[in-house]
Amino acid sequence: MAVGAYENRVIIYALKGMERLRSEVQEPGGLNAAKFMPILEEKHTEVDGFILKMEFLHPSQADEHHVILLLVVSKEQKTRLVRIEWDCRSSLSEIDQKPGQVLPHPERLPLLLIPLTYGTAFALVCEDQIVVYKDILTGHARGQLCLLEHYEPPEEPGSSKRPPIWTQWARPMRPVERRHPNMDNIYLCREDGVVRYIDIRKDSDPMISSNYKAGMLNANVGSAFATLDLGDESNDLLVAAGEMGDGGMWYFKPREPLDLVGTIRNWTPLKDLTNTRTTLPAGIPINNEATTLTKTGRLFACSGRGPRYGAIVEIRIGVEAVRLGPTIDLGDLAEKGVDNMWALSDRSNIGIYLMVAHPTHTEMILLPSANDEDPQVSNDIEELDLDVKTIAAGSTAEGFIIQVTQFSINAIAQEHGILPFTSKLTNATITAACFLTIPTRTTVLLTVVQKDDGFYLHHGHFGSQNGQIAFAELGEPILLRSEASAVSVQWVDDRIIAFVGTLAGTVQSYTADPGSSFAPYFEYSFEDECAICDSFAMITTELNPNAETNHLLICGLRNDEPLTLCDKLEIGTTSIAVLADATRSSRAILACEQNLYTLEHLRNPSPKNPIAITKIWLTDPSKPAFRQRPLDCFTQASSRVPQGYSKFGAGSLFYLAGNSLLLADLSSSHDPEMVPRRLPLTGTPTRTTYSERLDKLIVIYTIIIVNVISQTGSRRDRSQRRLLKPALAFIDPNSDIPRAEMDEVDDLNVLQATDIKAGERYLGVMEWFPTDGNRQYHMLVINTIIGQAASEDATGRLLLFAPSMSGDGEVTVDLKKSVDRDDPIWCAASYGSSSLIYACGDELVLQPLNMGARCRLDTEVTVTLHCPATHISVDETLIHVSTKGSGHHIFHVENDMLVPVCAGASGRSDLHHLTIPEQSLVITSDRECSVAGLWQPPQPQLNRTAPLVFEASLSCSITRFCKITRPVWQRKSPHLQPQAIIGSSEDGRLYQLTLLNEPAWRLLAFIQNMAMRDSKICPYPHPLINEKHIEPSTAEKQNMHINGDVLTRLLERGGASLLEEMLQKEPDPDPDNKSSDFATARDRVERFKELVTEFFDGLAAGAIETTLEWIQSLLLPAN
Repeated sequence: MAVGAYENRVIIYALKGMERLRSEVQEPGGLNAAKFMPILEEKHTEVDGFILKMEFLHPSQADEHHVILLLVVSKEQKTRLVRIEWDCRSSLSEIDQKPGQVLPHPERLPLLLIPLTYGTAFALVCEDQIVVYKDILTGHARGQLCLLEHYEPPEEPGSSKRPPIWTQWARPMRPVERRHPNMDNIYLCREDGVVRYIDIRKDSDPMISSNYKAGMLNANVGSAFATLDLGDESNDLLVAAGEMGDGGMWYFKPREPLDLVGTIRNWTPLKDLTNTRTTLPAGIPINNEATTLTKTGRLFACSGRGPRYGAIVEIRIGVEAVRLGPTIDLGDLAEKGVDNMWALSDRSNIGIYLMVAHPTHTEMILLPSANDEDPQVSNDIEELDLDVKTIAAGSTAEGFIIQVTQFSINAIAQEHGILPFTSKLTNATITAACFLTIPTRTTVLLTVVQKDDGFYLHHGHFGSQNGQIAFAELGEPILLRSEASAVSVQWVDDRIIAFVGTLAGTVQSYTADPGSSFAPYFEYSFEDECAICDSFAMITTELNPNAETNHLLICGLRNDEPLTLCDKLEIGTTSIAVLADATRSSRAILACEQNLYTLEHLRNPSPKNPIAITKIWLTDPSKPAFRQRPLDCFTQASSRVPQGYSKFGAGSLFYLAGNSLLLADLSSSHDPEMVPRRLPLTGTPTRTTYSERLDKLIVIYTIIIVNVISQTGSRRDRSQRRLLKPALAFIDPNSDIPRAEMDEVDDLNVLQATDIKAGERYLGVMEWFPTDGNRQYHMLVINTIIGQAASEDATGRLLLFAPSMSGDGEVTVDLKKSVDRDDPIWCAASYGSSSLIYACGDELVLQPLNMGARCRLDTEVTVTLHCPATHISVDETLIHVSTKGSGHHIFHVENDMLVPVCAGASGRSDLHHLTIPEQSLVITSDRECSVAGLWQPPQPQLNRTAPLVFEASLSCSITRFCKITRPVWQRKSPHLQPQAIIGSSEDGRLYQLTLLNEPAWRLLAFIQNMAMRDSKICPYPHPLINEKHIEPSTAEKQNMHINGDVLTRLLERGGASLLEEMLQKEPDPDPDNKSSDFATARDRVERFKELVTEFFDGLAAGAIETTLEWIQSLLLPAN
């Protein structure tokens, strides 16, 4: 392995062989950081010049032990090919460096160095040519040139003044038998997604025998480009991660266009972050349509760059359900009302039957597996009763389709030759039913029958006898004490258990052995009188291979809570329907408030909270802006659906919204994932905010206008003039506009100011609601810069717009005031009822607005900041200002003057801040990747210094803070704050921050200090970690950061058993250890119990389990 510095040095490492490494790892403590060492030998080699490229070359087959490291080195405007050679069987001390061969001038700055697979040959790729070299071991390599003309014009001609460059190459991963010994196949990828396929032959002239366009990736590609081996005889899979937008996977077939088979999502660069507020500022009227959006508290970010990749991205965490095929229009299905539906496999295996239960009848709809065939209504199945409402239906392991209606039980076989079964009821009505195929391949049917004297539970099983489906009822019917609202039958520990939910608010349970009658088991009463169970689901999990299987019964209640028989979880405000996942026994699917959720039994649960709830997000790979419509009904294909369909599979999700049926493949991931949704723009977004009055996202972005000027009339002799123009957009966050239609709708949702000055850029946008005492006005304030930020001649403006919205949702704006300033206006905020506070150059300016006939800004009040501001916010009467070089400042207005209250540490280059007024805190971030908490004093301090409460060091700088309300099911814990803080960085990382009180912090710091000493959690600890005592201390504010990643590893790598092991571990007897640990393990355990008791107010037992349950809730994503 070779590691090259930017200049002058290369370090070469000889690694241990795989057999030796494997044996060392298998030894006790083999992966311990102090013992594990994969490096056998290393050698530092001096190289004279800047190292541009470096690759190992392939030796000849007769000289397989010969190692050749080729470097492209530049010095004094000359580029050389330098070789470093040695025999891999000898020591690195015998490395030999060969003098470099000077490259011709057109090749002195190559973009790519590609080693070829035969005879130490290699290729240098430059902007417009590729040069293949061979015979470098002879002392002077011979090159053969091939022009790489830009056959395709740039996909984004305005992104750069220069043509796009080649950014990466890949060699197809093919079996040995498909490789030609004297030929190399290379994919060459351009930054705008153009891919060329090149054949390079060893003995041909020219060596590049084939060079043609393979296709267009429709992605901006950097260095992340590769091929994968599918085991296919003639096709390759290309993989590229997007540089400014989504990447993907493309199937490449010879002489056919590239076929997109999957998307690799990318939401970088992330420039800004905003949320839909859950509480409204007083006095702000909003539209009724906005209530849903404000209720859910969604996150939106500015992402991407350029006309093809710029977008507003909705940040969503959850379980993805990928849409399969187009939306199926079911006509007037919704107008008839839908009570339930079931997906049944077709007897001829040509599709799926969807049985839809209406209030008065039933419909059978055949959904063909072929995408080009339309659904067909099939109400002519004589064996089924479709003239009445269906109570339950499904398919069984024996191949039966069973239908239970109000007045009959029907069963048909999917195999020909078996006669159907029908049983009709007289003087009775079936009110609830369910069935289950148990491991003995017997289908157990449970029905609740209403008779004149009450409701009875009937139990029987299906089978086949003499070529006919048979049904046998077992035992005597059981009289229920109340009307049933739902029934379920489950197989638990080799027993059949029946669950009956009643209108009396109880769950009655009965048990039976296979083939015998039911006996009472238990009864459970809900505390809430409105808690009536409408549906059941059973989920199971094995915590480890040697543990017993855990069974958890989920009850969907009418009072908006799914209840497990150990806990209640509130989801929303409507009743909840639950359905066991057909493909995973540890997961159930919930429907509430027209949304879908998963409820999963955790793999390492604490005894008190063994489940996690996650929202399901439907996505469409071909439609990044796809937004799922409100749910009316859902079902899931059985795990017994035959495989091989192009559209359906076991566990496929059927999602009914109005008259539209969507099919989706539910992700099998155990953990919540990022499921972003992209709202495309025709430019680069920089700032966004959400308007509750307009129910729109207000976005400022930059568009590129390209004027191509032909000089000679040929395709190659052209120049272009690029103009960057700021623009303002109003985007409906609930829109579902395909990318192809964006050009048609730009005039409806995008406004471009007509009086933009040359070189002007929009820096920020905010809503403002000034008042003149009698009337409140709605305005948009945009702060701008004219010229370059580093120029002394740069100026700026404040633009005041009055927005208005028509009945069809179109927003127009009227420019009310333009305020010219001699310096750029970096940021702005509203103050009081009718004043603006903004940063102009190095000054902070407070200026009231006069809403007279001319709408003018009155006399200003200023104070010098000594450096530009990055963010301003107002908390009641206090003005918070983050600056680029003098930290955080707090001002208030006194006697028409801006008076300093206090300031943070000087010299900090702050990026953003967030005020927490209820705790008198200000959280700030800076360019040095730290987050600091400052105490906000109520009155000016004598030393003008805001006390530092804590400081945390992160892996990257947070550029935006945002508050978000946790989902309702996370807010039931008294030890968890209802809101979380989200921090975003430009590289797309999102951080979730939680503020802790002192007892909570001491408990977590105690656990973290132990965890960072444990090799299972931190195999490579910091060398100074053992110098700090396990007992937490607030003396050093920089050590008050609780790392959520460390706590996550504690839960994943052992949980309660690992925490107990750390507590019970005897301290190191070394005398030097007394300064960093307790004297005995008993002392450590006692201190842990004291911390737990202090935080949980006197917890007597179960300290470890209760603590881990709380930690688990802290780590759940709040979005």
